[in-house]
Amino acid sequence: MPNSSQLVSRFPNGVVLDVLADDLPVRAYVAISPPDLEAVTAFVPPEQFEHGANLHVVAIGAPEEAAAALEDVLFNMDADDAVALLCADLDSWAAALRELGHDDAATSLK
Repeated sequence: MPNSSQLVSRFPNGVVLDVLADDLPVRAYVAISPPDLEAVTAFVPPEQFEHGANLHVVAIGAPEEAAAALEDVLFNMDADDAVALLCADLDSWAAALRELGHDDAATSLK
């Protein structure tokens, strides 16, 4: 079953999506960002951690890495967990959005 997603909000260098991946509901923070764990604190709100859900962080360095990276991380997630995708550039970001089932043509960083 392909992933599907709904845009929740935007932030300066990315978007927040509610994703349904193989019947697993997760929140995805998809950002253009260097692979730095500290960068996550700029766009993942503290509330994300209040109910015991886990945050998984994945760096995507090139568009061709998006599918495998998402498959790996989604395999290890539980319902209502979140994932922060730190994408190296706009092409990697767009590839990650497509893999999450989001129409990147309708989404911009503006």
